[in-house]
Amino acid sequence: MRRCSLLTIVFFVLVPSTIVAAGGDKTQIIDLTETIRVGLVEQTAGRAMIKKYGIHEVVMEPEMNFKVTTGRSTFLGISTQVGTHVDAGAHVEPDGWPVDQIDLDRMMGPGVLVDVRGKTAEDPVTPADLEKQSIHEGDIVVFYFNYHPPKVGELYSQSYLTDDTARWLVKHKVRAIASNTPGVENFKRGVAQHWTDPDNQQVAWPVHKILLSQRIPIIEGLTNLNPLLGRQFHLIALPLKIAGADGSPVRAVAVLR
Repeated sequence: MRRCSLLTIVFFVLVPSTIVAAGGDKTQIIDLTETIRVGLVEQTAGRAMIKKYGIHEVVMEPEMNFKVTTGRSTFLGISTQVGTHVDAGAHVEPDGWPVDQIDLDRMMGPGVLVDVRGKTAEDPVTPADLEKQSIHEGDIVVFYFNYHPPKVGELYSQSYLTDDTARWLVKHKVRAIASNTPGVENFKRGVAQHWTDPDNQQVAWPVHKILLSQRIPIIEGLTNLNPLLGRQFHLIALPLKIAGADGSPVRAVAVLR
């Protein structure tokens, strides 16, 4: 049974974007992954993010090349927290669980798209918003925020999840959550409470801590969510197995049903 499940996953990921399942039904695969490239961090999170938090820009440098050998290789340097990626417990807790210990079963499953593009940075996503959705135990809840890359010199701005919203998600035993943004926290609150100060570790990143303490992964930086509006889908987002890391880039796809 496990072998059959694995082959099914590989089949979905490797075949063309439209496949024909048994019985002749077409199943469409949507790529939700931001392309890794030099300039990714500045283009999606902004130069201010690089300066303020010390996030490195993506680096791609040639190694082997056809002038000296018969193959090609490229050195890739990328932060665990940029582009389409998943957060592990080690991202926000000094003794948190690392990404190589993630339960892969939580990284694939039925998705529910929560369209909150009507909310601004002043309007949080609350439990009342989720009560309007058809969310069940084992779902991956995907938040579709109104988000645009920040202007030069600015940090990005978006709606966010409240602590109570994170507790609601835990109570309803969701499999994972995801978003089309670099984060899901109230960043204005973070600035006011100095979350980046090590002395404030206990109060920093509460939504992350509530979810990750229950081993609920947080997938951030999804793209191309419009095709999922009003559709049933399964989400697959597989991380790299990086020893002791706080997160990892993922290749995320949605399989429309």
